[in-house]
Amino acid sequence: ASFLWAVSVALMALAALTSFLRNTVITLISIVITLAIAETALGYLPALIAKKPDTGINTAKDKSIYAYFDSAQTYNTPAYWHLGPFGSQPKPGVFTAKKIASNGDVLYDTVFTIGPDGFRVTPKYGDQQDHRINFLGDSFTFGEGVADNQTMAYYVGDLVNAQKMAAKQLAPLQVKNYGIHGWGIHQSLAILQSDLDTKANLNFVLTAPWHASRVACADFFSLGSPKYELEKDGLVKRDGYCRSFGWVEHSPKALRGLITSSKVFNLIQDSLLVINDQDKQLALYLGVLKTIAAESKKRGEELVVGYIKADDQWFVGTYNNAKVMAAIKDMGIKVIDMTLADKNELLERKYYIHELDKHPTGEANLARAKLLLSNIAK
Repeated sequence: ASFLWAVSVALMALAALTSFLRNTVITLISIVITLAIAETALGYLPALIAKKPDTGINTAKDKSIYAYFDSAQTYNTPAYWHLGPFGSQPKPGVFTAKKIASNGDVLYDTVFTIGPDGFRVTPKYGDQQDHRINFLGDSFTFGEGVADNQTMAYYVGDLVNAQKMAAKQLAPLQVKNYGIHGWGIHQSLAILQSDLDTKANLNFVLTAPWHASRVACADFFSLGSPKYELEKDGLVKRDGYCRSFGWVEHSPKALRGLITSSKVFNLIQDSLLVINDQDKQLALYLGVLKTIAAESKKRGEELVVGYIKADDQWFVGTYNNAKVMAAIKDMGIKVIDMTLADKNELLERKYYIHELDKHPTGEANLARAKLLLSNIAK
């Protein structure tokens, strides 16, 4: 909105100083001012909708505590992110990650090591490969907020290879972490269908039903990620990129950032390029999982899905956690409940970083690693 107001002022100054193409400039002024008004209104709309009536009570306890990233850290900055073939992805390097609460609590203070291929580094034992597990998923798989040696992939590799060394088995288990912040299972499928060296014995997908909105391109951060369309046979086929008019993600970074931050642009995207019905989102989500299973079978690889339940109130259509899990099992996919609680709302405090950040702790990742290994002992 600020940019558009500045452009309108510049155009008015131009119209006042010269008569050259004045009618055209006046038309442009009208268009830009209209867009600026729309941007401003849409920017304030969420705050107006969320505003609660004044209770007449002024107390510090009413003030909400929020989380923010430390200004000195390098994660979640332009130095970290770039738009790759699968959507937003980290650049190679070692990055600091520090998140703080407004009350002074440090949610996490750690380091993310990103390999040359743009994925998080996981343990590697020697050059000879015995078996390999691909870990596919989002920030839970990546290990948001925990160190390189506290991710689920790391713990699985560490536990298995410790046993191999004790038994004097030299060939190690290789683990590969393909999880990225904000990703969904559509990116997992795209990775398996890509030219990357993803050959493995087992593909492990850590997922939750909230991936459905990402698969359906409903989240703004899904821009540029792979888009899929549900077929009559329940499988999906590739259909371009999420929230994309083609030229946007190929624009210069500064211009792309300006366009994608536009409220009007996001409104157009939501209207034309997004599936908003949750039942349809979940149907597409299940189609992606079915296609991952078909892809794994074609490659001669096993597939295991680790399912984390959503809060019961998350569902607004006909689905619930039990129905989603049943649908996955009905497709012949092995499913492990990795919620670590009967309901997500009852998850013990030791299993998430902070009340302001429900990403899993190292202890949760270790518990899920052991749970996976107990189900795939062979």
